Amino acid sequence: MSTTSAVSQMTSATDPANAAELAKLPGFDRKVKKTLDQGDFLKLLATQLANQDPLNPSNDLNSISQMATFSSVEQMGDLVTSLKAFIVSQDFASAQSMLGRHVTVTQDKTTASGIVTAVGYDKEGKSIIRIGDRTFSPADVTEIRDAAPAATAAETAETAA
Repeated sequence: MSTTSAVSQMTSATDPANAAELAKLPGFDRKVKKTLDQGDFLKLLATQLANQDPLNPSNDLNSISQMATFSSVEQMGDLVTSLKAFIVSQDFASAQSMLGRHVTVTQDKTTASGIVTAVGYDKEGKSIIRIGDRTFSPADVTEIRDAAPAATAAETAETAA
């Protein structure tokens, strides 16, 4: 069966049953993109301008407005990415400031306290602090002290005896 006869026998290019046959044809080896970028917009604009009716040209103000909107959206996306990176670095800096200090952590109505011995990231890239053999989020810290809390006089008398 020739390529042209295979194509002519297909009912629709959007038919999932024909996807495997279409994929074998030359020119159908492209990868599907889920998002468009500025280059895609410029290709679309150039194609639109090249194929417009010379007696009835399209309004160039619409294209300029679309380009400005697209550029603004792209810049906002870049800003969000930068902001996320900044928040991660600030979160880690906050965790580092607890290193060697006595902290109290409240997590799920349970309180734990001790000296922060290590700081790092979990599997999801979020900052964590280590107290003994347990890890906690710096967001769960409710109190920070330079040293362990002083023992009361009764506790000191018990340990001396």
